[in-house]
Amino acid sequence: MKVKIVERHAGSSDALRSYVLEKTEGLERYFDRIVSIDVVLSVEKERHIADMHAHLVNRKVITAREESSNMYASIDAAIDKLKRQLVKYKDQLTDVKERGGKGSHSQEAAVEDVDHRQIIRTDTYFHKPMSPEEAALQLDAIEKGFLVFINAETNEVNIIYHRRDGNYGLIEPRR
Repeated sequence: MKVKIVERHAGSSDALRSYVLEKTEGLERYFDRIVSIDVVLSVEKERHIADMHAHLVNRKVITAREESSNMYASIDAAIDKLKRQLVKYKDQLTDVKERGGKGSHSQEAAVEDVDHRQIIRTDTYFHKPMSPEEAALQLDAIEKGFLVFINAETNEVNIIYHRRDGNYGLIEPRR
């Protein structure tokens, strides 16, 4: 996880930077798929403002902004707000995953009852070109068996999938 710290209208303090790093590293206990965190610490008159943006694997951004008369108190309050949001988001992901598992059994039963085959569409396609490594992270985030994406290096459609041995497989078109 990358942590970017920017201080505005205040002198650079190594103690403050280490405090922010220590607090942000603790967020991985609540949600382990955080890509980066941007922290902006600013001082306006008597207000000390901590503004944090957590970038998660599946392009989700969680923000927290707190202000008080003490910078350390602002950082603590912002971190607490991020913790609550991360736990809530993680719970939402597990609820969706549980509902998705139950729904697939009922769909399979419906397909078996009908004599002809049906196509059931799920749109999992990212328009932004990405590297195979980024696609692997996205595949883990969406928790599906495969992912169709545009390879940034070749600018062609590729498919990445989970192999039975735990690795990833990459399907590229023949030239």
